[in-house]
Amino acid sequence: MSDRRKNNPNPRLALAAQLPTKLKPLAALAYNLRWSWDPEAPRMWAEIASRCRRRRREGPLNPVELLLDASQEQLETLGRDRAFLELMRGVQQRLRRPVTARGEQIPWGKIGRTRPVVYLSMEFAIDACIPMYSGGLGVLAGDHFKSASDLGLPLVGIGLAYRRGYYRQQLDRSGKLRILYPRVDPERLPLEELRRPDGGVLRVSVDLPGRGRPRRVLLRVWKMQLGSVPIYLLDSDVRENRARDRSITNALYGGDREKRIAQEVLLGIGGARLLKALGLKPSVWHLNEGHVAFCTMERLRDLFGAGRKAAVLSFDEAVEVVAANTVFTTHTPVPAGNEVFDLQLARRYLEPQCKGSGFSVDDYLNAGVDRSAGGRPCFSMTVLAMRLSRFRNGVSRLHGVVAREMWQHLWPGFSATDLPVRAITNGVHAATWTSSRMDALFRARVDENWRDKLNQPEVWKQLLDAPDRDVWQRRNELRRELVDFVRSRCAASMRREGCTEREISRRTSSLLDPSALTIGFARRFALYKRAALLFHDMRRAKKIFANKKRPLQIVFAGKPHPQDEGGIELFERISRIARLREFAGKVVLLENYDMDVGRALVQGVDVWLNNPRRPLEASGTSGQKVPFNGGLNLSVLDGWWDEAYREGLGWAIGGRDEQGEPVEQDREDSRALYALLEREIVPLFYQRSTGGVPRGWTKMVKASMAELIPQFNTHRMVEEYRDLFYGPARAQGECIRAGGYRMARDIVAWRARVASNWPLAHVRDVRWAGQNGKSMVEVDVFLAGLSGADIDTRLSVGEKSFLSSGRARARDGGVYRYRFILPRSRVRPIKIRFWPYHTGLIHTAEIGLSIEESL
Repeated sequence: MSDRRKNNPNPRLALAAQLPTKLKPLAALAYNLRWSWDPEAPRMWAEIASRCRRRRREGPLNPVELLLDASQEQLETLGRDRAFLELMRGVQQRLRRPVTARGEQIPWGKIGRTRPVVYLSMEFAIDACIPMYSGGLGVLAGDHFKSASDLGLPLVGIGLAYRRGYYRQQLDRSGKLRILYPRVDPERLPLEELRRPDGGVLRVSVDLPGRGRPRRVLLRVWKMQLGSVPIYLLDSDVRENRARDRSITNALYGGDREKRIAQEVLLGIGGARLLKALGLKPSVWHLNEGHVAFCTMERLRDLFGAGRKAAVLSFDEAVEVVAANTVFTTHTPVPAGNEVFDLQLARRYLEPQCKGSGFSVDDYLNAGVDRSAGGRPCFSMTVLAMRLSRFRNGVSRLHGVVAREMWQHLWPGFSATDLPVRAITNGVHAATWTSSRMDALFRARVDENWRDKLNQPEVWKQLLDAPDRDVWQRRNELRRELVDFVRSRCAASMRREGCTEREISRRTSSLLDPSALTIGFARRFALYKRAALLFHDMRRAKKIFANKKRPLQIVFAGKPHPQDEGGIELFERISRIARLREFAGKVVLLENYDMDVGRALVQGVDVWLNNPRRPLEASGTSGQKVPFNGGLNLSVLDGWWDEAYREGLGWAIGGRDEQGEPVEQDREDSRALYALLEREIVPLFYQRSTGGVPRGWTKMVKASMAELIPQFNTHRMVEEYRDLFYGPARAQGECIRAGGYRMARDIVAWRARVASNWPLAHVRDVRWAGQNGKSMVEVDVFLAGLSGADIDTRLSVGEKSFLSSGRARARDGGVYRYRFILPRSRVRPIKIRFWPYHTGLIHTAEIGLSIEESL
């Protein structure tokens, strides 16, 4: 079919016009990525591919490209197939009703289509055919949006359109890594370019530093529709731009520091301007990592009324307004992983944004200033996001603890446990990662509409009664599918390297055993993730893999950052190990890790291996996908597994105590890993009943599914964001804007009063007294120019704490008396703490000032 869309502003309608009458719905289906998690859509597209593709192609299946390349004759034949038309109508009906019955009942309040939650992220992983992601951050963002669509949450995404994606990864015959950046044509993807109401192409512009004066960079916008929610991708590859500016959005996480800051300026500031062009006024702003925090610059400009002679608000007041409805999620427990720029570089890129704004670039720089490991000042995107948000979270309970410890210096008056950084544990999108075989089991044993009942633990307990034989049969089928997938992938690689079909058949037939215990390891190849831990002791590893009666095999996949020499060396080391005679056919390293590879692995493996150095894994959501497919987790107690693990649900490598030195930690964890494999995991898998079913293994599989699926899914996660952050942030934003920003002005004036009086505040006197047989403590506190209403107090006895009874009584000379009633008399030691308090602040620790005294 010829591509006649060039002059049609709507590629979806143009495609529909070229399709036979009965197949016209395929255009709408292809351009709405709801198909990427529909249970029957993969079969529908595969059916078209099998009939309409003229030649074999590598890479993910792309429905738009598939339809564009099909001949009219092929499509006419397909349009006469009743079975196919019935399949298509089923997918179409589900697309028309993307919101679940559960979602229709969610009270989103004043969050609506014109007042949505906007979610900014450097990457979005929706499907492998749209290479706008590198790993976990993007997959989490994609799963978040899919659940938002299912639940009816008005969410809008903002990201960048990468013309060369992240990178494609190939292994040559010697096992060396090749890094390729093939060009992506967005016009052949499920993307639509945004246009103005008059039909013209929509553009937004951002100024970047130039020689003598700023240079203007134009951005085109691509829309990616996911069910009921859109994601907008900004693209600098515009004809009017200079060559170097057209390449800014070429590659994800590519280029030098200057290109990185240019990308982040375009995303943050350009994204905020796009929303204005679309007439959207977000009720909540969600920053997915610090990369996107420059959107706050444009929001501050708007509050100042860029171009007005007199500013309506001071800079500090505007910061309070912006922060009030901003949510910030940090994913990085490794200090080096947080985005930091040289102060001079940041100043150069931010100065053009401040011209005519009403505030200075130094005001904004100060909001992001931090200290590097060497003590030098630097500009931290994470610090900027922390200071310009009031709702902050890590992505697992343990990561919440780690994040509070990492950023404690931002709130110096409080211990890490009291900091205003919460935790919402990540989840995964069930429909995306669940295999069709397990979907059938869930429909039969849980509920026909199990996707609507993900957060109902009692429903999932029905899986405990599923027949062992049924569960085991599905696991065998999924393992076989994984083996076929691996062999097909490896065959494609060999074919590219020029191997004959005979050689390919001989070599792939010995890859993996469909009945052997199969482990999966797939993630970014960063050194702290320790991909080679299983081979720490090569003698012991060879012994484990040499057991012919109880065979073991492992499939690796993953991408190191293209500039991470250590990660590349680790990847190539695994490649060399896979070629050793002792591991041939039992250790496989797949090239070009993407969503398709990840899906095949989490669905097919028996055990998912995750062994980072604790506590450097923020969440590690890949392991959460495995229980949806009857797999078990073997992991260090880090990220989500630290809170999920219980005996009988999987295995824990080591304990919760981190070893002092990495070398020692690696040695101890490898020993624990070998012991688990030798004494528990391998024996349990091969311990079969009379009918050949491993009863102990399937019991653990069913327990893992019943317990973990209702906890670790993005429906639960999105509802937590709704309850803990989105709803409160919307309300706080409205409150602080009311009455001409009265609350913002009041908070800033109060902060100034606290700052000038706090150095003088102190505990003046403590007295014991009795009241109705109980012990009472009276504390006199000198507050200088503050009042009792400006202070919150707490008295602690051991692990118990007590609030003051009644309002503070004013005494002479700025002294206020607080009374605490204790259940027991004369208990010691006692600690008294007091800190500034304002009704307009979300957290008591927000301004980082407190005084504590032991009595």
